[in-house]
Amino acid sequence: MSSASRTPGAGPRARGGRRSGPRGPVPVADGRLPGLISRLLDPALYPHPAERVELVETHISWVLLAGDHVYKVKKPVDLGFLDFTTLARRRRFCHEEVRLNRRLAADVYLGVVDIKGSARAPRFEGRGRPIEVAVLMRRLPAERMLDRLVRANDAPPTLLDRIGTTVARFHQAADTGGEIDELGGSETIRSNWQENFAQTDTVGADLLPPATRVRVGDYVAAFLAREGDRFAARVAGGRSRDCHGDLQAQHICCVEPLQIFDCIEFNHRFRFGDVAGEIAFLAMDLERLGRPDLAVRFLNAYLEESGDYGAVPLLDFYRAYRAWVRGKVTAFQVQAHPELADEARALFELASRFVERRRRPRLVITTGVMGSGKSTVTRLAAARLGAIVVRTDALRKRLGGVAPRERVARAFGEGLYAPEMGRRTYGEAIRLAAELLEAGWPVILDGSFSHAPERAAARALAARHHVPFSVLWCDAPDDVLMERLRRRREDQHEVSDGREELVAEHRSRYESPAGEPDVIRVDTRDPAESLLARLGNGLD
Repeated sequence: MSSASRTPGAGPRARGGRRSGPRGPVPVADGRLPGLISRLLDPALYPHPAERVELVETHISWVLLAGDHVYKVKKPVDLGFLDFTTLARRRRFCHEEVRLNRRLAADVYLGVVDIKGSARAPRFEGRGRPIEVAVLMRRLPAERMLDRLVRANDAPPTLLDRIGTTVARFHQAADTGGEIDELGGSETIRSNWQENFAQTDTVGADLLPPATRVRVGDYVAAFLAREGDRFAARVAGGRSRDCHGDLQAQHICCVEPLQIFDCIEFNHRFRFGDVAGEIAFLAMDLERLGRPDLAVRFLNAYLEESGDYGAVPLLDFYRAYRAWVRGKVTAFQVQAHPELADEARALFELASRFVERRRRPRLVITTGVMGSGKSTVTRLAAARLGAIVVRTDALRKRLGGVAPRERVARAFGEGLYAPEMGRRTYGEAIRLAAELLEAGWPVILDGSFSHAPERAAARALAARHHVPFSVLWCDAPDDVLMERLRRRREDQHEVSDGREELVAEHRSRYESPAGEPDVIRVDTRDPAESLLARLGNGLD
């Protein structure tokens, strides 16, 4: 791996929110280093090949990049939100860091190693009393970090599907209850905001204009007063979890399998909380990087896997919080790094945009026989509209107690696909769409909507909410549908159970939307660029 590789725990933003520079970690000159750390820059000390050792310093760690390995030594500091002042405490939190990060990066966090000998003559092996302790990690390739891929326009949307699914499964398996629930409630959220407002009191108006401070403060107070019951229901529903705590793009290495690293180990309050706050963090970060389309793609993949559409009304609130925190910690570094001033201003402005955001809610549904390209068209439209997608294939399986990607081979109209199950599925889709429209979001219901009454129910919902309504009628010749369905069988991430042998039956029972209002007919043989242009003309 190249010597410039980004490593776990050594990204441009330091642990706990501090940042060492705008474009990546900044090595520190030897003259300012403690004797032990200075000596650890010698490659000959390491029990494995290392042509050179690079040092990255954050406000809480020294990170030594030695060949294909990384050694993280925690600083003996007490910053209020963490206390590493004794060797015993540093050892404890090193073990916690390994334990917690192995949940999402099992083969990256190799363990905890003792440093023995003396500050002048340290060693990693042999007998003797430990003088320091370090987290040992496998080095990851810098060029595969999500933030770099996004900046280079090299992050395919399907990558965000993988990330969304991975994070949803992680949350489903994460601990909940007890202290996790206590810290996930509205009182902790209120305290967190108050703490951040207090900590930004000294930030100058050139970085944080008074009007922005007032605007965000008023929004937060009103939102917490209005949504108290919603926060309580989230905790009661098991949505407060032992999360990652620092889910930003630079902490996701896009290799196979995905490695999501550098979670927060030193303070439960920063890690325990509503999963909505966690997914909002990455969504905010992707928007900060100029890719709101990828943020929507990630959110929809997460929601499809988890079914947690109740998170959506909280997303802007939590995105504003995450942007404010990033703005705060960046502003704290401006005196030492004046080049960060623009970034701090932009983050506070981003927080303000989230609290002011006025979307254009609308309802879009798809229709067409299996294999007609509805989900492809849905993803293109969702990226354009910033819409939340409810996919009936996933919803049907969730109602039937089946995992979204578990294949169900039944005859047409039987089992999960019996008429009664269809009525339940489309009824639930309409219910979810109503909640999302009430929260002010555009919504796309991705389903076959094979029958006129199903489409009429969606049209009536849009009328009740006084929002625009469109039907995307997707179709292609049967030979194209058959080939798509054959390829779909090999896709382990596919949700739909459509099969070639069912197409004729579906066509015979399908009720065409020809002559209905608000219908946009889409030939899905067209390339994506043409489809996007066609959708733009119909949905703008």
